[in-house]
Amino acid sequence: MKSYLSLIPISARVHRRQNRMTLLCIIISVFLVTAIFSVADMFVRTNSESLQEKHGNWHIRVNGISQETAEKIAQRSDVAAIGWCDFFNVDADQPYYIGEKKAVLYGVDDTYITQLVNALEEGSVPQNDNEVMLSSNAKLALDVQAGDQVTVHTPAGDTVFTVSGFGSDDKEYYRGQTYLAAVYMTREAYHAIMEANTVGEHPSCYVQFQKASSDTAAEIREQYGLADEDISDNTATMGLSGQSKNKSIQNIYGIAAVLFVMVLLAGVLMISGSLNSNISQRTKFFGMMRCVGASRRQIIQFVRLEALNWCKTAVPAGVISGTLVSWGICAYLRYGIGGEFAAMQVFAISPVGLLSGVLVGVVTVLLAAQSPAKRAAKVSPVAAVSGNSETVPARRRAIKREVGRVERTLGIHHATASKKNWFLMTASFALTIILILCFSIGMDFAKGLMPTLKSWQPDITLNGYANALVLEQDVKEKALGIPGVKSAFGTAYLDNVPAVSSRQGIDHINLESYDEFLFESVKDEVVEGNLSDIYGDSDMVMTVYNKDNPLKVGDTVQIEGKEVTITCSVTGALFPSELLVICSQETFERLTGEQGLTMVGVQLGGDADDETVRQISKLADSDVMFLDGRESNKGSNTTYLTVKVGVYGFLAIIGMVTLFYIINSISISVAARTKQYGAMRAVGMDIDQLTRMITAEAFTYAVSGLVAGCGIGLPLSYFLHTLLITRYFGMVWHPPVTMLCVIAVFVVTCAAVAVYAPTKRIRNMAITDTINEL
Repeated sequence: MKSYLSLIPISARVHRRQNRMTLLCIIISVFLVTAIFSVADMFVRTNSESLQEKHGNWHIRVNGISQETAEKIAQRSDVAAIGWCDFFNVDADQPYYIGEKKAVLYGVDDTYITQLVNALEEGSVPQNDNEVMLSSNAKLALDVQAGDQVTVHTPAGDTVFTVSGFGSDDKEYYRGQTYLAAVYMTREAYHAIMEANTVGEHPSCYVQFQKASSDTAAEIREQYGLADEDISDNTATMGLSGQSKNKSIQNIYGIAAVLFVMVLLAGVLMISGSLNSNISQRTKFFGMMRCVGASRRQIIQFVRLEALNWCKTAVPAGVISGTLVSWGICAYLRYGIGGEFAAMQVFAISPVGLLSGVLVGVVTVLLAAQSPAKRAAKVSPVAAVSGNSETVPARRRAIKREVGRVERTLGIHHATASKKNWFLMTASFALTIILILCFSIGMDFAKGLMPTLKSWQPDITLNGYANALVLEQDVKEKALGIPGVKSAFGTAYLDNVPAVSSRQGIDHINLESYDEFLFESVKDEVVEGNLSDIYGDSDMVMTVYNKDNPLKVGDTVQIEGKEVTITCSVTGALFPSELLVICSQETFERLTGEQGLTMVGVQLGGDADDETVRQISKLADSDVMFLDGRESNKGSNTTYLTVKVGVYGFLAIIGMVTLFYIINSISISVAARTKQYGAMRAVGMDIDQLTRMITAEAFTYAVSGLVAGCGIGLPLSYFLHTLLITRYFGMVWHPPVTMLCVIAVFVVTCAAVAVYAPTKRIRNMAITDTINEL
């Protein structure tokens, strides 16, 4: 033996059984990080193409520059391409049509269409001023194909173009609707139409760099004296390159960092507790090393290298298992859920996941070994000679029997004797409880932000342009009469209605009507007041609880000299909620004199088919927008479900980590006291008493963890609920009784499972074996 370090592989073989749970703890930590970051990497890879398809390949957009300035920018060595785009009538509020459909006019060049936004889907880009490219929905809306002629109607006259192809730079905006079509033409043709209609032009220059850099954008801004608002970056491409200053992208990076730290903390707690217990069992071993000349520094180095030696087996096992699980998750997302995950890569190796797993494995072990290494170094050589294992601190007086039978008192004493071990066990339970309480608030907030999860969310909507009241009341009844329609509702909306309110500073409101279906749908969303008073023609109305809405329950509002009282508030509405007053349709007609509807929403049944959608579309006149939102709703619901499964899956893994940690710690604690238990049995303590003692020890950890976790988690839950939910949706925080019951069951189950294996081992050992156990 050349050095004490040569004992490491020998010790690993001799203590294989004791090390088994420590190895498992390391494997779980590495597995968890590898799986999470591998799936995240696959998600980013998949969505990078999706985001670039949706938002384009350009990096910055520059407004208000001349052609000459753009050419100077294009001559920079770090610029790959520049393109131009200008558009008009994107809100469809001007009388510009293609055929009988509203038209958005675009003036573009080839570089923008083909290279910067990858807009072309079929055919070719316009080659001259007589050709146009149309958005793909125009094929159905206008019944045209490439090569057909179309007429663009403007107030100044009509212009005939030939369709060269189909595509758009915002596919989601035009997909699923037939009321609006995009018309892409050359910049010269666009200029001619704008000039004929005396409309000003505001072209934007889109720049693609060789390599994304926020510093380059700042340099261009300074060189050409541009204002901050003249340059905006493409959040998708800059964010994927880590160069975006967009707060939402920075928040994503922050969430990833917090997740990494939480996993690291959970791993350190779990492995540190396991190492502490492992060191406790080998006090005599370290004492003997001191007797033969090992210094404290050598003992510390020995413990650290021994921990790293476990990484040779545990890290590869965790990385491989994490990669396999990530493949399974990606396969489920691609083939089980589909939608936006249909292009998810399955059997791909993630360098980010592998590196993160290895890094967390090694760093976690080194951090976790710090305290146990110092503890081992403090072992006195006298401990090896005297046989004192130092697992129980010396006491100057007998332990008082404070909790029922003596074995329960001993169990509690064993749990609290080592303050450090007690803290680690309590912290492990508490961390899991805090995460469960906080993540549940986050999911409630996410649900509140997603209208597609509302019970009234329509599959198909018919909406007047600019929210005009152009739909007749019988459109809803006609929709209900179409086979395959499950339900339908109608609503009217007027904004900036002059009003006088009892609340100071309000001179106008936005007015919206609900029918009986909508009132029934929001019964579970009532924050304050009584909803039943608003039905029919009454002087009672409701509003939306929102931090930006000054209207409150009890306020009065005068509209056209007629006064109504706000008696109810809800968490959300169909239209923007600022200064929103919601009333029945009958009250709306009395207050405004208007009888039309702004929107009719249709929910489809399971037997709906293409013919159902086709018949509903026939209800939309030329001044009505028809929108099929089924794919969008499905995508949003799928995303929320995926996030929900991911969040609760993460919590389940954290819970599993806690369970393994508690089982491991109790098991090793019992093993360290085997000789004591043997002596107790020798003087008359039976196995049932030993079982109660071990149970008392386990439940001491569980109760202290439950108290600490709830003591920290409930105030934090209240704070997050107030900040995220009460502030935005008005719902008051209530103690999560159901969640607390689930947590209590989890904690009790962990403690009960942790007791089973060690008590079974003690039960199966003879008294002489336990006394002679080394």
